[in-house]
Amino acid sequence: MEELPYLFTYGTLKIGFKNPVAQMLHAHSRFIDEGFFYGLLYQVEWYPGAIFTPDGTSKVYGEIFQLTSPEILRELDEYEDVLEDNAGSLYLRNRIPVHLRNGNCLDCWTYIYNQPVQDLRLIETGIFKA
Repeated sequence: MEELPYLFTYGTLKIGFKNPVAQMLHAHSRFIDEGFFYGLLYQVEWYPGAIFTPDGTSKVYGEIFQLTSPEILRELDEYEDVLEDNAGSLYLRNRIPVHLRNGNCLDCWTYIYNQPVQDLRLIETGIFKA
């Protein structure tokens, strides 16, 4: 049997956010740890967007969950505006290496921002807060 997927959240799906999709995620997953990936975090509107930069030094911080069922990803894809047409998608769901606090690394599904960022404000701390 395939291992249940891991999801890394850095925005409105983190613990403490009360939107219905965050509540659904937290009800159908197990919190693993806090972590980070190498990337850049931008303020899009009331939500953030992150870009993965594997060779960079900037970090995007968030939380790792293990999903109780892979089916949850379909609902999350809808929430994150992932479309069959990649070019029109607000985010793309990619598997990237996420670093845990203990130094280990986990491959996690993560929603990577898929639109231009040149006019967006960089969140220099790499931490999104409501």
